[in-house]
Amino acid sequence: VRYSLFTNFGPHDVYTYAEGGVRDITTLIDTLNYARGKKIASYGGPEYRISARYNYSPNQSLKLSYNRHRQYLQMLSNTTAIAPTDVWKLSDPYVKPLIGDQVSLGYYMNNPKRSLEVSIEAYYKWMQNFLDYKGGAELIQNHHIETDILNAKGKAYGLEFMLKRTSGKLNGWLSYTNSRSLLLTRGENPTETINRGSFYPSNYDKPHAVNLIGNYKFNRRFSTSINLVYSTGRPITLPISMYSIEGVSRLIYSERNQYRIPDYLRTDLSLNIEGNHKIKKLAHSFWSISVYNLTARRNAYSVFYTSENGEIKGYKLSIFGTAIPSLSYNFKF
Repeated sequence: VRYSLFTNFGPHDVYTYAEGGVRDITTLIDTLNYARGKKIASYGGPEYRISARYNYSPNQSLKLSYNRHRQYLQMLSNTTAIAPTDVWKLSDPYVKPLIGDQVSLGYYMNNPKRSLEVSIEAYYKWMQNFLDYKGGAELIQNHHIETDILNAKGKAYGLEFMLKRTSGKLNGWLSYTNSRSLLLTRGENPTETINRGSFYPSNYDKPHAVNLIGNYKFNRRFSTSINLVYSTGRPITLPISMYSIEGVSRLIYSERNQYRIPDYLRTDLSLNIEGNHKIKKLAHSFWSISVYNLTARRNAYSVFYTSENGEIKGYKLSIFGTAIPSLSYNFKF
């Protein structure tokens, strides 16, 4: 058990709003000026770490754990922008710290004869004060950002599987994760309620993720490695229709995070060439020739829409849309 404490100090201006109403610029009633070193807000509480392991054979075990954490710095992401906008926010009088509780149960097996390790772990996590934003929020250069943010409740659960071979000419590991991450935001008025008060995917909700790393050693000097990464595309909010009022076009968006960008898939390949293995050498060196994104897949970083001649057209933005080769020389003493 440990106790964490966070205090936010000035200098900073904190705006106050009329009680009992919606917190927005029209209900602003005062500004409190906090000088340097003056306490603005303080939060703290215990953080628990409890775990138990049962070994029912020399090579097999079960592990049960529970932990609680408090996070005093949170990130806001707006997925409707061409380049997703991230804003970091410290806890203050309006932003309470994120509190997360997680329980997990895992099965672990080790087979030394075959150099194999297997693990299967299930987890469930529930969260309080998860930071999200209202519809139409402005996150950049917003000096009253507390009027556009909401404290949501959240839950995440999943199953993780890993198979690992630790030695031999062919070694590496394969992992698969099936998980969900959902939020619930219910306020006292419609502007503080998202998706009509129902659960919706968080920005981190990726139901499927696969990672494969394989290493093969041809001989003492030559080896190759492959890295395969796959994941479900992240959630995104998209415009679904458009209307005009007095010649001004307006967009109607889907419910929060009800669509996804295309799935992510990437393959990396490398070849390692080691120098000779003389024991009395001052330094041992090797060359590494690698290709990042071997298949030149144009993975989408984001999806955005523009209005062209009264028609909405969608575009996909990729950061690395081609294969990237590299050559490196390494040595160690």
